[in-house]
Amino acid sequence: MPAPPSLRKHAGRHLSKVARDWNGLRFEVGTWRADPPGEGVVRQADEHVVFVTFSGVTSRTRTWLDGGQDYVGADFPGAVSLIPAGHDRRAWHEGGMIEYATIQLSTHLMPHGHPRLRGFTNQQDPFVLQLADALRTEARAADTAGRLFADSVATTLGLYLLRRHTDTPLEFRAVNLTGRRLRLVLDHIAENLAGDVSLADLAEVAGMDVHRFARAFKAATGQPPHRYVVARRVDRAAELLTATALPIAEIAHLAGFSSQSHLTTVFRKVLGATPHAYRRAC
Repeated sequence: MPAPPSLRKHAGRHLSKVARDWNGLRFEVGTWRADPPGEGVVRQADEHVVFVTFSGVTSRTRTWLDGGQDYVGADFPGAVSLIPAGHDRRAWHEGGMIEYATIQLSTHLMPHGHPRLRGFTNQQDPFVLQLADALRTEARAADTAGRLFADSVATTLGLYLLRRHTDTPLEFRAVNLTGRRLRLVLDHIAENLAGDVSLADLAEVAGMDVHRFARAFKAATGQPPHRYVVARRVDRAAELLTATALPIAEIAHLAGFSSQSHLTTVFRKVLGATPHAYRRAC
């Protein structure tokens, strides 16, 4: 039977909202006031929905989750909720204001044949809170270089939810990424630093699914894919700064950064100097 169509009905009112769409992951962060009191409804046909409360409280929150436990209490800082794909959650909110994040995770990013997730409302989960906060930082940066990072977060979040919120969590057999397969992946990264490298592309080069690839790549290199790519982009920028007289804005483009300011921010974080200062010192 096909899943029922998606439905989003908001209670209260949004005071601010920023949304980003990455490959299979939609992220929204904003400030919301539960005034006037009212009922909201959420159902995503092909996406799991994770709500995170960063700050603020509601006076009263009551939820009814299809296939999960009802909840009576309040929204609070650090609260995490999960609505599995195809399930309804109705929520009644009274009073208060919160800063929140919504993560919509496509079921296509989950391992094939994964078991059903168990939904819940307002549980504390520091790890999911940390992932949401990292996505919040990336979303506010508004640069295009974050796709690989978002891919990695989506993969990590999907596996984490499967391990903690299913009755029959999956066991993943470790796969090594060595020799020729590793070299093909590293060469692909080097050849495409100026472009939009995605986790799916790298996994395809390695002949793996994205979940096994992400784990195997970190085991082989000591870094998650997005950190490895950022490091290689900084290396490329440093090489161009010392070996050419190209404008820094052009170097940023050639090294895969979305702008000169993006290059400057990352370069200073990694090497402790701005590109301009680095070039003068060399």
